[in-house]
Amino acid sequence: MRNKIFLATILLLAGVVQSQDVSSVSSNSTDQLTATQRRSKFPPEYFVPHTIEDRRLQVGDEVEISVFGQRDTIAENVPVAPDGKLYYRFLPGIQAEGRPAKEIALEMESKLGKLFNNPEVSIIPTKFISNRFSIFGKVENGGIYPLDTPTTIRQAIAKAQGIALGKYHDSWIPIHNYKDSWLIRDGEKIPVNFESLMTKDDFSEDIYVRPGDIIYIASALGREVYLMGEVNQQQSQPFTSGLTLTQLISGLDAGAGGYKQDTADIKRVVILRDAMNNPKVFKVNLEAILKGKEHNVFLEAGDIVFVPEKSFLFTRNLVKAMMRTFVTTFAGEFASDINKKYLFPSGTTP
Repeated sequence: MRNKIFLATILLLAGVVQSQDVSSVSSNSTDQLTATQRRSKFPPEYFVPHTIEDRRLQVGDEVEISVFGQRDTIAENVPVAPDGKLYYRFLPGIQAEGRPAKEIALEMESKLGKLFNNPEVSIIPTKFISNRFSIFGKVENGGIYPLDTPTTIRQAIAKAQGIALGKYHDSWIPIHNYKDSWLIRDGEKIPVNFESLMTKDDFSEDIYVRPGDIIYIASALGREVYLMGEVNQQQSQPFTSGLTLTQLISGLDAGAGGYKQDTADIKRVVILRDAMNNPKVFKVNLEAILKGKEHNVFLEAGDIVFVPEKSFLFTRNLVKAMMRTFVTTFAGEFASDINKKYLFPSGTTP
């Protein structure tokens, strides 16, 4: 299974950001679909851009509130408070988290009836903190992007500066793998055929991106291994059969490998295998291997090799440090969410 670590990690993270509820898309919107979109395997609502009216508010979002026809009732940049409520000048806190603005406005109207005759409340979302999507893998500029305009998958890839190329000798070659690429929405894999979409211009696959979506363009280089810790360069490289620990640490690319002579504890190198499913930890004395006193170690695809600092005392803390370094280095902005939700749950600390 290619990029097993990345896939397992991101599947866990797919539920971190709340996506839009698309079930309320109106029939008027779907009337605008093209013939190609109507023939698609996807439901019609997948080809309708998300609208702010249907978004559900979250803590940290901001809205503008006013009562129609009443002066001095406009309140701008009202945040959804940490307790999940909106606090408007005339009212006690009203539960807002997880509710669309229209629904909250109706509740406010019922409560403002004592102050105004037939009040019409307007709530306009002005800022969504979760209104963004993620794209990573073999794109030029992967990361988290704001979803400030209607965006399809192809447009999302364009925002990431397109598909990445690799250099082999003096030529640029494709290093992506559309077959194993995927889109995750609300913890579910959406069956987008990236091969048809990107190479055959099959626009029946070009659905709209929703807030919280995660797009991954897989690598054509095969499975990878990871090197971290007190080394000259944190890196991943394609796994090849017969790859050994010393080959990885010495580096196949000139200047890329090697450990830090002053701070690395090469007597206690750690290999973490199958990290997200059934983790196994192996401690290896690299110093003894280099001196010919112990056998070299063959690596497997997905292995995380960690060269610790000399100051580490306990394997338990060392393994946590490995995972923290891994998600920070190789999973970018997802790191804090993984640490908080999976590595150190219930407020525990390393």
